[in-house]
Amino acid sequence: MAESSTRKVSRIRNDRISVLPGNILEIILCFLPIRDAVRTSILSRNWRHCWTTVPNLVFNESIISPNLFDFSVFHRQALKALQFVSAINKVLHLHNGPILKFSLSFPEFHCNAQIIHDYIDMWIPLLSRKGIKHLTLVDSLPEVFREHNFSSLKLTHLRLANFQFPYTPAFGGLIYLRNIELIKVTTSEQSIFDCPVLEKLTLIACKELSHTNFRAPNLKCLHQHYREVILEYSLAGLENIAEYSFRLSEDPIPQPETPNVVNVLSSLHKIEKLSIAKYFIKYLAGGGSPNRLSKLLPCLKTLSIFDIDLTSFSEISCLLCLIRSAPNLCKLRISADVVDEEITHKDNWEEDFEDCTVGHLQIVTFSHFQGFKAELELVKFLLAHSPLLKTMFIHLDSFVTKDIAFEIAEEMLEFSRASSRAQIKYLKCPIDSVDYGPWVNQLNIYADE
Repeated sequence: MAESSTRKVSRIRNDRISVLPGNILEIILCFLPIRDAVRTSILSRNWRHCWTTVPNLVFNESIISPNLFDFSVFHRQALKALQFVSAINKVLHLHNGPILKFSLSFPEFHCNAQIIHDYIDMWIPLLSRKGIKHLTLVDSLPEVFREHNFSSLKLTHLRLANFQFPYTPAFGGLIYLRNIELIKVTTSEQSIFDCPVLEKLTLIACKELSHTNFRAPNLKCLHQHYREVILEYSLAGLENIAEYSFRLSEDPIPQPETPNVVNVLSSLHKIEKLSIAKYFIKYLAGGGSPNRLSKLLPCLKTLSIFDIDLTSFSEISCLLCLIRSAPNLCKLRISADVVDEEITHKDNWEEDFEDCTVGHLQIVTFSHFQGFKAELELVKFLLAHSPLLKTMFIHLDSFVTKDIAFEIAEEMLEFSRASSRAQIKYLKCPIDSVDYGPWVNQLNIYADE
């Protein structure tokens, strides 16, 4: 028994975690929920104040008690909000160091959001003194959009969901921002916002805001997701963009006389990664598509087109236009929406085939493949005109039976291949959506579609 106690004392004395440098402990605590990070103060005297210097604070409804069901709905909502802001106040009061990242997600149900908004106005001066750089605010169930004055904060990253855009041009406030991510954000007035160092802009379902509201000469990444798009949509003035995506949720308005693919993409000479989703390929195909863009896209390496209708002549023509305009294309990602199983537009794939060799294409990923004739024609075309192709990944749709999958594989084995190294492999999971980044992807942005 004595020997066992000695070992126990020895283990306590050889506590390797507690003797780690303070900055390492801070990194460890940053991976814990704030409630658990605070609880480490009871471990020992050495741990009592460790959490108070953690630079990243993340608050959500896990910090409050769910047992408020003995009150009326109105009082329960107020009590939940007060309990929430009270817990945050205690953490902020005891915190004894810089706060570089502050993330706040409102409780999802039965909560008075107005109270939380009032406290946000009170916390802004404190966050300014603490040197905040990254700010994230998510109102889960917005009733009233509130505007907050963040002009005193020297933010480099701003993430808002279900908020009003917090900016008045007269006060500045955006000159340090490098990354803005907005989901369902409104604005009280149409203004031009100066963002001289902004590099990434994400706009998801922001009805009153578009990229034209931001003067960002150094913008390199633009993600947009809207229900509808105006006829005069253009990316003029954004010549430095290297990554661009657009997801259009609703069928576009009637087609114009001039090609949309020219109007939208002709100025993106530095584009490296292009993603098109839902109805945006139909919008680009509006007005017809030239054989290729007059100014090529020599830097374009990755092209993703999701939900293309391979039975639509105009959308196929637009796809071929983009392929011809990207002489250095390396990766192609496709997911198809076949409206009519019998339509193939086979002649469209065969004409001018010598003028459409994809000389640098190495990887093709086809998601939700169902084995329709139109899909097989595209596979046949790519295999025959990609001399450097290494792998074509096929993800079979869940409706495809084993027998049909075997027939599809047999038919594709008979297709001629320009590359002797080309292999066809099968994927378990599809690649069928735009990658907006980890924060946007974790939110259910497709719920209203």
